[in-house]
Amino acid sequence: MRKQYEETLKTFFHERLICRRYELGLTQEETAHRLAMGSRSYADLDKGKNGCGGLTLARYLIYICEDPGIFLAELRCAFEDRDFHA
Repeated sequence: MRKQYEETLKTFFHERLICRRYELGLTQEETAHRLAMGSRSYADLDKGKNGCGGLTLARYLIYICEDPGIFLAELRCAFEDRDFHA
């Protein structure tokens, strides 16, 4: 079950990150810097290859996300929807 939650978070985070990066007009390098990660690691995150760790998620909520409360509420809905369809 944990794996399914991790996949839900990975997909959810990836979609929000890409949209927000484009809204802010940030390059991959600028976004990587804000998330305190290397460009190569960010490129994998940007492509949806990898999920995010706790530090990356926290830095996203602090430095990139427009409204962390909305992000978390929508993530909760994604988890609940996954539970409903499981």
